[in-house]
Amino acid sequence: MQQSASSLKQDAGAGSLTNRNILIISFVAWTLANMDQAFFSYAIPGILEEFGLPLEAVGVILTISFVISSILLLFAGSAADRFGRGPMLSLYLAVSALLVGLQGVAGGIVLLTIFRALGFGISTGLSPITNAYVAENVAPRMRGLAMGVLQCGYPLGWFIASMFAVPLLASHGWRTMCFVAFLVIPIAGLFFWMLRDAPDIKPEKSDADEQGGFRTLFSAEHRRNSLASILTYFAFGGAYAGSAFYFPTFFAEVRGYTPSEAADLVGLSNGIGILGYLLAAVVGEYFMTRRNVFVIWALGGTLALAGLMWLPNSRLEDMIWYACTAALFYGSLAVLPVLVAEIFPQKVRASALSVCASAPLSLGFAVFPLIVPFVVGQVGWELGFTIVICPLLVISTIAAMFLPNRASGLALTGDDSSSEVTT
Repeated sequence: MQQSASSLKQDAGAGSLTNRNILIISFVAWTLANMDQAFFSYAIPGILEEFGLPLEAVGVILTISFVISSILLLFAGSAADRFGRGPMLSLYLAVSALLVGLQGVAGGIVLLTIFRALGFGISTGLSPITNAYVAENVAPRMRGLAMGVLQCGYPLGWFIASMFAVPLLASHGWRTMCFVAFLVIPIAGLFFWMLRDAPDIKPEKSDADEQGGFRTLFSAEHRRNSLASILTYFAFGGAYAGSAFYFPTFFAEVRGYTPSEAADLVGLSNGIGILGYLLAAVVGEYFMTRRNVFVIWALGGTLALAGLMWLPNSRLEDMIWYACTAALFYGSLAVLPVLVAEIFPQKVRASALSVCASAPLSLGFAVFPLIVPFVVGQVGWELGFTIVICPLLVISTIAAMFLPNRASGLALTGDDSSSEVTT
């Protein structure tokens, strides 16, 4: 029988325990998904060498992956709205882990591309699922902090992946990293069992709702927020993927590190960058609006990225500047999903996080990893990153200014008419 949000109220003890389990499982699932996908980035130098490919070929592989992801994400949110957050979380995590593991046995570049594209496309479906799951099961005054912690799964996943990548790259090559993903499959099964009795929101549907969430998102009531969110995420995604997935290669080709050393530096810097995610979440929850925090963090990340390109003269300086980039640029994502989750009604929240957030993010991922290698080939890594990535971050902040400047800690009512604050 379907349940509305109001029917999910439980006694304080059982409710807090259930909510805590949902937060922990969502965080671990998102971390493991990012760990699996980080292996490919750490493997890029080895893939280029093994298959004799130019850097542009990797851009094509990434673009294909992100196009597939953009398509699959259109279904992830609606599937979570229809069948429940918990079952879809477990299914997506298990299938994506299987496909990542299969990359390690791919005999040719075509099969590798297929496994990478499908694995990444399915894993990104965990973003709207986990975001919606956490947003709906955390008290209003803790929602921003909880969602910020959830976003830490990205840098933590990269950090954990580097702990496997550093020794495995040095001793056995890139393929062995992929096999680690097989360990995630039984964990996904455990999560399914742990969530079997958890309350799951399946909105009651009216006749209007049967027409689909897409029409609701682009109705007159929600169109501006949908379009602003799409542009924000598209530009941010382009900046994100156009830089993050290439940094191991950048440090190997420009700074002269071995693949193992590059993985170590990127992983450790991302680990340090977790502090930026947490700080953004705390500031957005208790001191400023989430929209303003995103703008400040993203602009600060733009300056940090420019500094990383032109200023370091040592490994320590590389680590400091990249850690600042991760903390500010990537850390700005700690507040963006909860802002989007709060401005759409519960009946289409997971769909909104798919269509207006994760899908345009993946579309940005699809476009700019293909552009960046060609620009880098013409003007070099430093200038290429500066003239492509930095403007995209600025565009994302401008688009975000058109989102409601919603006060933190409000209930998820789906009505923002009385919740905006002045800047």
